Amino acid sequence: MSKRTSKPAPPRVQKPPPLPSIAELIAEARELGEDDIADAFEKIRYLESPSGQRAIERRKRGYD
Repeated sequence: MSKRTSKPAPPRVQKPPPLPSIAELIAEARELGEDDIADAFEKIRYLESPSGQRAIERRKRGYD
């Protein structure tokens, strides 16, 4: 009689919860009275926008 072996169960990997959007972070910071942090998030949101990307490209060309 042969001994039956089974494979060990694959480890279950939990996905981290999704990150909040920039707009949610800005709203929460303003709600808590953290205007400096909200302003920093506004700058990040601008730099991720198409016009912000063009501004970054212009700045890079200016340094070359």
